[in-house]
Amino acid sequence: MSVLRGRPRDTALDTAIANATEAVLLSHGYSAVNIDRVAKLAGTTRAAIYRRAKTPGELVVALLVSRFGIDPAPDSGNLREDLRLIQELQRHFFVDPMVQASLAGVLSDVRDDGELGEVFYARFMEPRRRSVAAMLARAADRDEIPPPSQPGVISDLLTGPLLLRAALPPIGPIDDTLVNATIEAALTACGALRLATQEQDKAEADRSSAIHTGRSRASCLERLAQTA
Repeated sequence: MSVLRGRPRDTALDTAIANATEAVLLSHGYSAVNIDRVAKLAGTTRAAIYRRAKTPGELVVALLVSRFGIDPAPDSGNLREDLRLIQELQRHFFVDPMVQASLAGVLSDVRDDGELGEVFYARFMEPRRRSVAAMLARAADRDEIPPPSQPGVISDLLTGPLLLRAALPPIGPIDDTLVNATIEAALTACGALRLATQEQDKAEADRSSAIHTGRSRASCLERLAQTA
């Protein structure tokens, strides 16, 4: 029995549409992105665009997915290093000219258009937050942190301050001080620093116990020598 299948997705056309969307964004701004202009620049039809995106906002969401992916969290084997790497990716994301050209418009449309907000979250934000959750779960498996109960809060701590600086440049740049602060905040919220302190305290207690035991043995030997 044969199974009828639809035509395979034309990835070359997907790339052409993403490139056209980015070109319009960079040259004319977010408000200039529309189906007709992108279709003409990509050398395709309105119907082909509508099969992929219903609105200009969805075109930009697709562009974000195409350019920045949905699984950014690294796996270096160390949580602090993973956080450093993901924050460097986020720093580059928020200073990217394409993101800067679209950020204000996307945030405004996502707030006013509930359907676009759902698309933005489902296609871009939620998968990236799952990526961070998986990164934290790996750290828990390595006993670096307790099992995370609210990984979404960690994502918020990592992204929120950078988003604020990107949306309101007068506050200041996304610099090393801010990036390092988000890493420390995330580690604290994860309990990594608490575990590290507990391990350090235990090691110190073990050293003190070993020193005390050594001194006790030395004292006993000294008394035995005196008795002899």
